[in-house]
Amino acid sequence: MFGRMSVSDERGELRGLLLDGRYRVGNAIGMGGTGIVFEAERLATLERVVIKMLRPTHAGNPDLMSRVRREVEVARRVFHPGIVPVIDHGTLPDESPYLVMKHMRSESLSSYLRRCGPLNAPQISVIMARLASILHSVHRHGYVHRDIKPEHILLNRGGHGELDVHLLDFGVCAAETAPADERARERGRVYGTPSYASPEQASGNPFVDARADLFGVGITMFEALTNKLPFTGADVTAVLRRIIREDAPRARHLSPYVDDEMDGLVAKLLSRSPATRHPSARALMRGLDPWLRDRVSTERSLAATLMVAADTSSIRPTAQHDMVAA
Repeated sequence: MFGRMSVSDERGELRGLLLDGRYRVGNAIGMGGTGIVFEAERLATLERVVIKMLRPTHAGNPDLMSRVRREVEVARRVFHPGIVPVIDHGTLPDESPYLVMKHMRSESLSSYLRRCGPLNAPQISVIMARLASILHSVHRHGYVHRDIKPEHILLNRGGHGELDVHLLDFGVCAAETAPADERARERGRVYGTPSYASPEQASGNPFVDARADLFGVGITMFEALTNKLPFTGADVTAVLRRIIREDAPRARHLSPYVDDEMDGLVAKLLSRSPATRHPSARALMRGLDPWLRDRVSTERSLAATLMVAADTSSIRPTAQHDMVAA
């Protein structure tokens, strides 16, 4: 959802200010179609955090405001270490919400694939097994992420060299508890990134379930194994039309390193009919077992190759006397 910041200076008036007397706001570090992310310092603990808010042109949109608040709801209801913690939330002067999240010094799967190229079956399996564990908890609490893609999968090294995986950005998630009028407004709209959308999402169906996320997992695995997306087109409409009408190509036809068993697992995830996909994230976890025999060593070797950025910041460190004054 969020890319690197462009030349836009939206919300630039917040830079350097104390937000609600609790956060010293730094530079904008990312911007998407509807939101902006700033780095910040939490004065109470001096830790580096990120603050996510709506762009000014969308600040009055009630549905988008509701989605920011739902991210807080998901983080507080779904107790899983793979969910990026939401530390705090509040309201800006224009009455639009913001949320404060833990700063993740990680490398996205998207970045890793650009830097290192395709993964082998055991490597993608250890990542997807951890992602499936996160999704199991998300789905069990009545949410569907609806935007599974490599950019939203964060990889890091744990304290003992193991692989840590986090799932980012619940900004377009569906919820069982969503009001009926919200679902009605969603009909006919495509939520999520088009190239990773399930056929149900591509057709504008608001009543998707966990299997829509598993389709996104399938596309992510296909891309990680072959370095190609299964569905492409001249424009968004062409991509969505292909997702709805065409079967995905077989991964083994695009990469000689994909064996028949892995090809079959990915093809099952990419079935156009939800009924013939894996029925749940837990079922996917079981399906990945054949490639997890050397899970510990695979995780450690993969984690060792991650490129995690140095902990640099544009924020002037807060002195003790500044804290007292604040």
